[in-house]
Amino acid sequence: MKKKIYVVDDEPKIGKLFTNVLERDGFEVMAFMNPVKMLKKLEEKNAVPDVILADMMMPEMNGVELLETLTDRGVNVPVIIMTAHSSVQTAVEAMRHGAFHYLQKPVNLEEMRALLDKALKLYGAQQELEEIKTKQKAKYPIEGILGTSDAIVRVRETIQTLCNASNTTVLFSGETGTGKNLASKTLHYNSPRAKKQFTEINCAALPDNLLEAELFGYEEGAFTDARDSKQGLIEVADGGTLFLDEIDSMSMALQAKLLSFLESRQFRRLGGVEDLTVDTRILCATNANLEESVKDKRFRKDLFFRINVVNVKLPALRHMDEDVLVIADQLIQHFSRDLGREVAGLTEAAEQKLLDHMWPGNVRELRNVLERAMIFARGDHITAEDLTLAPPGRLGEMHAAGEAFQFPMNRTLKDLEKAYIQRTLETNDSSYADIAETLGISKKTLWDKRKRYNLDEVVDR
Repeated sequence: MKKKIYVVDDEPKIGKLFTNVLERDGFEVMAFMNPVKMLKKLEEKNAVPDVILADMMMPEMNGVELLETLTDRGVNVPVIIMTAHSSVQTAVEAMRHGAFHYLQKPVNLEEMRALLDKALKLYGAQQELEEIKTKQKAKYPIEGILGTSDAIVRVRETIQTLCNASNTTVLFSGETGTGKNLASKTLHYNSPRAKKQFTEINCAALPDNLLEAELFGYEEGAFTDARDSKQGLIEVADGGTLFLDEIDSMSMALQAKLLSFLESRQFRRLGGVEDLTVDTRILCATNANLEESVKDKRFRKDLFFRINVVNVKLPALRHMDEDVLVIADQLIQHFSRDLGREVAGLTEAAEQKLLDHMWPGNVRELRNVLERAMIFARGDHITAEDLTLAPPGRLGEMHAAGEAFQFPMNRTLKDLEKAYIQRTLETNDSSYADIAETLGISKKTLWDKRKRYNLDEVVDR
């Protein structure tokens, strides 16, 4: 499709010359002697051009006034101002009002072509970014947080309010698998920060020294193998949002550095001496009781108060009554498209089985159960028999009187260790530090075993 260019100049010869030249270059061109007529044209459907070439001095409206009018109407296209040599200062003023660049008259055609090429590339990149952000917003609508229970309605209402408070630090709390990651993305992509980067990191997934480097970046030579400088995620997310999952796993020293950033919006890269300032919104998440962690001196009290400006509590699935069926229906529709299956829904017995289950893994567990059922179901409805809530060959269910650990015979000790660690991760709502203590190993050993057994792919906390 040809790129569209509007030429606005009260001299007919200029309009005719540029039309002839640019049409030969393969553009679709429209010339206007009156900027008011061009503005009227913009009201038509699909009439917005890719670039506007406009004279600075025109009887009805000068270039600055035209730029202000375009801004007021929300027309976001590159505008190149043309001006006589004696009015260069005025053209610079126009650039302060949003003009892409300016050309001196008489216009050098090669210079004009170079500026048009640059403007079109910039506009194309902006349009592509806008399309991506629009798709992301459509992917994470506030209504996408499913459910009609009072708890879920409160979550949606809180996120809707927080979208307009785009500088506020937010803490998402709740058991593993309750949708804290989804809630954070929903908040970002429905806020004014949606046009900028959403970046996330799991604070429990990296040792402290690597986590610090990932968050704050480093300068060349800051440590062994630091051959180049690197931006940290706080810097990458400038203007956007950084989501810190499992904030409770962060060391006390790193907590102090994060607190300093939250107070001043300034930080230094590792090995750096310059204070850098960014406008990054921080969202945090935890499945631990941070108040208890503060009492146990495992989490800084001042940081807790700083990130707990607004606490959005995601309810456990077992507390959401029949919302489990609403979420299940949505997941079935998703898997029907993804797997190419035509499954109408759940039988009455299957619905009751879902309602009776305690869901220690919450929505993540429900998703896994339904995906497995969709793969193996024979009919056009998922039956109670299709729902395998205690996967064979792995571990038994949680029982009211305690936890039954069942494991098939003739398996290796390595298999047993992997299964036991996996089950502990899936059914424990504590931080990785607490889980490591429960298992009787160090946090680093737990991290190593998770990597060795590929448990990060199975247990996405």
